[in-house]
Amino acid sequence: MLERIQESPMEAFARVWQTLERGHISPVDSVYHPQMVFIDPSGELHGLDAFKAHLTALYENVESCHFELGVPIGTPPHWAQPWTMTLRHPRLSGGAPVVVEGISELRSRDGLIVHHRDYFDLGQMLYEQLPLLGPATRWLKKRVAP
Repeated sequence: MLERIQESPMEAFARVWQTLERGHISPVDSVYHPQMVFIDPSGELHGLDAFKAHLTALYENVESCHFELGVPIGTPPHWAQPWTMTLRHPRLSGGAPVVVEGISELRSRDGLIVHHRDYFDLGQMLYEQLPLLGPATRWLKKRVAP
């Protein structure tokens, strides 16, 4: 009889984030601890139920969302996962693809992720893609950039 090889938290994270889509967020149940914490530039959430509700709301109007994962930095129980997200949303950038680079800091315990913090430029993802705020945000970034 063949022994089943169990995924590491790093492998499970990569698998799940490659399969998430509107109406299909249940795979996070197999990766995240019920008492997990999620933090990103828009706020902080406590608990898997709050995280799933957040993902459901985010994916509700998304036409497509794909993550290209880079080479992980470190190993569980504490590692970082660079990523590039390509997002299509009808209200962002006129429905054209929006590409955002970021990195997730992850901590696991007993094989489940207990801490997930995303670092990315919220302006690049959101504000720069809106008709009125986009030009002003891009202008401001150019003025303050070295």
